[in-house]
Amino acid sequence: MSTTDAFDDNDFSSESTLAPALVEAMLACVAEPDAASTELLQNLATSNNPRFWDSKNRSEQWCDKNGRPFTMRFPAILEPEGRHSRLDPYFSLPALRQPVIRDIRTAKAQFQLKVLDDTYPTEAVNCSVKAQNTLMYIASECEKGRKADGREVVQFMRSSGTGIGAERQFIIHSDHLFPDASEATQDAVPEFSLEDFESKHAKGLHCCMLKLLGIDVIKERFSPKKKKTSNSGVRGITDWTVKDLPDPRGLYRSAIELHGIEDVAVTVPDVRDAAGVLIHPSEYSQKITTAVPVVVHVNLRLWSFAPDSERRPKGSRVYQTGLISMRLLPTTGAAKGLFAKPAAKGTDGKGKRKADGPAGQGSPTKRGAGQSKAA
Repeated sequence: MSTTDAFDDNDFSSESTLAPALVEAMLACVAEPDAASTELLQNLATSNNPRFWDSKNRSEQWCDKNGRPFTMRFPAILEPEGRHSRLDPYFSLPALRQPVIRDIRTAKAQFQLKVLDDTYPTEAVNCSVKAQNTLMYIASECEKGRKADGREVVQFMRSSGTGIGAERQFIIHSDHLFPDASEATQDAVPEFSLEDFESKHAKGLHCCMLKLLGIDVIKERFSPKKKKTSNSGVRGITDWTVKDLPDPRGLYRSAIELHGIEDVAVTVPDVRDAAGVLIHPSEYSQKITTAVPVVVHVNLRLWSFAPDSERRPKGSRVYQTGLISMRLLPTTGAAKGLFAKPAAKGTDGKGKRKADGPAGQGSPTKRGAGQSKAA
C-alpha cells in the first residue's frame, strides 16, 4: 500500500471493533520501506552475513546489500506480563543475588511481543507474520554453517510457555541502560617532598596521614564521572541517574554503596506512548499495564560466547533482536490523517479509494479491520 493512497471516513468501517486511528497507524507501518516483507528480505546481503560491523560492539550484525545494518519494522502485540519481559524496577538484573558491577553495566530492558492475530488488518497481520518468518529464516540459514561447533543456541523467537505447543514470541532487547557503570581503580601517587626523603619516619607518617584522610596509598577508587546537574531544580527525562530509580528491594542502594555508581546516567531507550511522548524506563510498568499493539523497529545481532564449564561446556550462540524504537499505537479515536488526501491513481472521481478485491468485496482495510478473511 502506498502512502499516497487517499482515504475517507468510509474506508474505516463503522462496524469494525478496531479504532480507525489504530487501523490507520498499522497501515502506515506496513507502508514504510523497511516494513517486514518478502522484498525486504531480498535486500539482505547474501555473503559475509552476519558480520562484525561496529568496532564498539562485540556482536555480529546482519547487513543489507549496501553494507548497512539490516533493520526491520513491524506491528505486534506488546505483552508486559510475558514470561520473557524484563521491565522496571530491575530490568534484566539477577533476581536471586546481589548484582555485581558487570550485571549493572549490561542491564537492559527486555520486551516480549506476539504476532498479530486475524482481528487486525490483513496487511498488518501479513507484515507481523513476515517479521517472524524473517527471523526464523535468517537463523536457519546461519545455523547451516555454524551448527557443527556444537554450541548451545538461543533463538530469536522464544517459547511463551513450558509446553511443547507453546507459541513462540518476539523478544526485543534494549541497549544497556547503565553502560557507564564501572568500578575503576587507579594507583595513587602520594605526595613526597625532600623533607620526607631525609626523614627515616616519613613514609610511615605519610601513610598514617593518608589513612586518617581515608586515602589508600596502594589503591584509590575513582567513581565514574559525575553528570552535571542543572540548577533549575527540574529533572528532565534524560537527566536520571541510578540513585533516582525506584528501588523497592534496595539493590541499587547496595550497588551504590559497593561501587559508587550513584551518578551513573540512565540511558532512555526510544520507547514512546501513543501520543509520541518518550516513556522513561522507570515508568514502563506504570504506563504499559496490559497487552497493547505497537510498532517496533529492530536490528538483528548474533552473540557468540566462549565455553562455560558450569553451564555451557561448548559455549553458546545467542540470536538477538535489538530495539531501535518502539511506539504504542492508539486503541481509540478517529484517523489522524497519516495518509495523503489528494486523489491519486487508484481512486475514483470522488476521491475515494477503489477496492483492490473482486467486485462486491470491500477494501482490504475494511476486510482486515472487521470482516473475516474467507478464502
